[in-house]
Amino acid sequence: MLHESDIQKLVVESRQRLVKEFAEKYANFRERVKRVPEADARKISKELSCPLEIAMIAYLINMDGIMGVKHAVRLLSAELQRRANVGENVPNLPGNIMEFSLTEGRWISHVYGSFVRQLEIQVRELANLEEGIEGTSIEVERALSIITARTKMSETTIAPVIEEWSKEHPKATNKDALLSFGQAITKWNESTLNGKFLQVQRRNQALFRILRESLLTASDSFAMDAAINRVDTLIEELGCPFNEMTLRAVSHFLVHIAPRQATGRGDRSSYVTVGVSSTRGNKAEPDLNSPFDFLERDVKLAKRRRGEERNEYLREKIARVLRVLKYQENTHAESVEKCMTELVDRLGIEASKVDKLVEDSKVAIASAPEAERDSLSVTIVFDFVTSNVFGEEVA
Repeated sequence: MLHESDIQKLVVESRQRLVKEFAEKYANFRERVKRVPEADARKISKELSCPLEIAMIAYLINMDGIMGVKHAVRLLSAELQRRANVGENVPNLPGNIMEFSLTEGRWISHVYGSFVRQLEIQVRELANLEEGIEGTSIEVERALSIITARTKMSETTIAPVIEEWSKEHPKATNKDALLSFGQAITKWNESTLNGKFLQVQRRNQALFRILRESLLTASDSFAMDAAINRVDTLIEELGCPFNEMTLRAVSHFLVHIAPRQATGRGDRSSYVTVGVSSTRGNKAEPDLNSPFDFLERDVKLAKRRRGEERNEYLREKIARVLRVLKYQENTHAESVEKCMTELVDRLGIEASKVDKLVEDSKVAIASAPEAERDSLSVTIVFDFVTSNVFGEEVA
């Protein structure tokens, strides 16, 4: 078991990393928002009926590959409405809305980005420990390992983030935190998450009762008594109404609701899984960091579609990648060339086919009017994928 002093040391380290990342993210957003194309932001604002400032931050979140524009606008707008409901209205002035959008956009980017990725990695390790938990026949060492792993994840990784989140979200309750972080972790919508809450709560308590029973079989010692008392306290805290849960209980609840990777084995614990498997799971997907990671994934996903549905899907995804590359100050020709060469390396396309296509694309783009270069670039990459990946010639 982790000692309280060890937990506090890890909490301090987590908080320091969070403060550093947030300072960098805020500065990054504030600088980049100046370069958001006004026409694109106004289009988002009009189509989604949101303030221009929210549209601009949603555009940046989308460019970073965190989530789509609609999802980002929905989350930003929901927090804006929550503050209004609790009497903490953000003044309807451009400067105030922009400041709100920058700070809340930073939270969305962190929670749905690095926070979820870090949690996903730790949950994979925890899932191996928890496989096959049935009844009370768990070895003491294994029970202690599970409790230690869950404590480390919840109290040193999740709790410091929720604590900082609560400070920056006026009058937010622990139920608000569970909904906000729970949606990011599970990818469920709010109504689904609400419907699962009681089930998760009961299973979480049941698991800790199973672990507690295993600890009772160990020889008496001060350390074991302390571990049992700690589990007893946690079981009691997890039984509280959601708005009254302690920060520790909230963080343990979120660990329990996190998706587990499907192993294909038949000995997974019935105390852990709550109707969801990992959002990444065993899928053959790349790590989604660069625009080309997303392009590779989307090309593979496009294989599941047929006809016009596949064409529309692929064009939309290619256009998004090209927008990101354009925002990163690549020319149209450079963006197209990078897409082709990356796909060659990632998908095993014959490299000899690319050189001439790249040169032809440069000539075609240079001779096209500026207004048509975006759509032409999409078409060039689309044709390249269609003929070389799907084995179809484009008319």
